[in-house]
Amino acid sequence: MIDDRPREAASYTPDDVAASMARGDGGFGRDQQSYYDHPILQKPHWGWEIEWYFYLGGIASGSALLAMVADRSGQSASAPLVRNGRYAAMIGAAASGLLLVMDLGRPERFLNMLRIVKLKSPMSVGVYALLSFSATASLAAAEQLHADGVLPFNLARLLPKPLRLLAIGASSALLGSYTGVLVSATAIPVWFSGRRFLPAIFVCSATSNACALQLALLALTPGSHVATMRKLERLEAFAAFGEVLLLQAYRRSARSLGDPLFRGALGNRLKAGTEVLGIAVPLVLNLSSGFSKSSHDGPVHRGRTLLAAGLTLLGGYLLRTAVLRAGKVSADDPRAYINHMNPS
Repeated sequence: MIDDRPREAASYTPDDVAASMARGDGGFGRDQQSYYDHPILQKPHWGWEIEWYFYLGGIASGSALLAMVADRSGQSASAPLVRNGRYAAMIGAAASGLLLVMDLGRPERFLNMLRIVKLKSPMSVGVYALLSFSATASLAAAEQLHADGVLPFNLARLLPKPLRLLAIGASSALLGSYTGVLVSATAIPVWFSGRRFLPAIFVCSATSNACALQLALLALTPGSHVATMRKLERLEAFAAFGEVLLLQAYRRSARSLGDPLFRGALGNRLKAGTEVLGIAVPLVLNLSSGFSKSSHDGPVHRGRTLLAAGLTLLGGYLLRTAVLRAGKVSADDPRAYINHMNPS
């Protein structure tokens, strides 16, 4: 039986406070010297499941957009990109849903989130973004399975093509950006200070990661895909360059509130893993391949492409882990929150 009797609120006398200060535990068993050192915010409980959810969801959304654009071009040379992008989007959507349910602990919690729609809640919008993206990605994959001769009929015809393209574009853009909105729509200082940059940073990262994945798949696919790979390399470079600019703007705008992300161990990880290995080195490798006289089908170019793609994908994962873990550090710093709420 549940005890529903009202409970008395805890009270502390001046002597209790003095004794607690003498012990140095702040009254809560912590090694803190004043009430101002107690965390004010509850830090997110997110673990590796949400880190991978953010990461795979971004790649899936970017892959779906690449496949849609390549399909609309109508060029036969883009067929491998269309096929790989559609399948990658479907696999990424399935993995994202599984990771989200794993983080929630029980499947019924995910179903409970579907009972109502809160347009002012990024989490509620995000659940429906994932649901709609999963539906459109599944239809696109079914169309590809029919084209590959696996399915005898095309399930995608259930939805007219103009509506299908609109749904793919809208759901992909929403899934790729809402995670940045989700973390920045909080009171955690390091995330709140990046509210103007995090959604765009995640979109740029998702685009470059999706390009890297498709480049790796094309490099491993027999046949000549020179024109398609060059277009992907240019798009990846453009997205990576935008990501660097946005990260620098975020660093300058956040100032001391951004220290959990841009300084210390996480800052070194972000700089070395994302900005250098994940962005700068792949840019140099892709640029060198453009001026290389060796064939794009040769082993040298294939190895260079795979190395650049692997580093880009690694940098995208490290970016998301750094952002999420910096939020936990920032939530534990009450002075950052006090200064943020009272900048004077």
